[in-house]
Amino acid sequence: MLLPILATLIPTLFYTLLLWWLDRYEKEPLPLLLAAFLWGSIPAVALAIFFSHLLGGTQGPIVVAPLIEEPFKAAALLMLFLFFRREFDGVLDGIIYGALVGFGFAMTENALYFLHSNGSLSLLIWLRIVLLGLGHAFFTSIVGVAFGLMRYERRWWMALLLLLCGLGLSIFFHGLSNQAVSHRLIGWLVAWAIQSGGAVVVLLVALLAWRHERSWLCRELVEEIERGLITPQEYRTVCSSTLRVRAQLHALLHGGWAAFLRERQLHHLLTELALLKYQLRIGDRFFSPDDLADLREQVRRIGRTAVSGSGFRVSS
Repeated sequence: MLLPILATLIPTLFYTLLLWWLDRYEKEPLPLLLAAFLWGSIPAVALAIFFSHLLGGTQGPIVVAPLIEEPFKAAALLMLFLFFRREFDGVLDGIIYGALVGFGFAMTENALYFLHSNGSLSLLIWLRIVLLGLGHAFFTSIVGVAFGLMRYERRWWMALLLLLCGLGLSIFFHGLSNQAVSHRLIGWLVAWAIQSGGAVVVLLVALLAWRHERSWLCRELVEEIERGLITPQEYRTVCSSTLRVRAQLHALLHGGWAAFLRERQLHHLLTELALLKYQLRIGDRFFSPDDLADLREQVRRIGRTAVSGSGFRVSS
């Protein structure tokens, strides 16, 4: 029993930490990340099993499973998009939420396969964890990209088209992968190529989105130097993920845990400020100029209590 549990949990933990690291500037709230993961690991799996048995036949694993599983996994992204729009900022967020839903789904599905296996458990672990471990995360992250593109799309028909294309591609690649796996060894390698190649493409998209975040962060905060809200050194710090870590570590070593939390909160608020300015500039209807003034006041208030010598003191 220990081997299946470890084989399921360790890769899931590794991939989740990798996603958390990838979100370098504007990290998503932990409750929402946990909600995405839990939706994939419990309700999505339960609903998929029920409807797969209800609708499945001889072609169930190949045809029916993708048609059932992908919409239920995408439902988590739809709820996040509709009810937590302010935390769904773009393509990178969509990839992270989508991949977490996929990792949660894969974790539970793998555990069920391992517990009910009548064959070689080591072969099954190798196949589902090592060779095809990124599949569900890849499929659902495609839908996440679609939601990220929809975030700033004002034309309803284009938003709907993006969603249908994202969901359709996730179902297509899922079905193609399942079809390949049914042909044993060569098929396994084909499925690995589909899933791993797709994951690499999604990762490249995430890196491009990350670079885009950094560009608007640096561009939008220039004005705050002129306003006297931050200094040039503070500007350079918040625009660099490496310098952020150094400043937070410096605060921890010289001011303790409270100073570290203040430093981290300042970085977060300034990132939110830059994002809000960008969203207002492009006409996002979910924010107002009052939100901007509110954020600037929060930055000033926290900045006044920042530890002297931390390397990131906001001027009041």
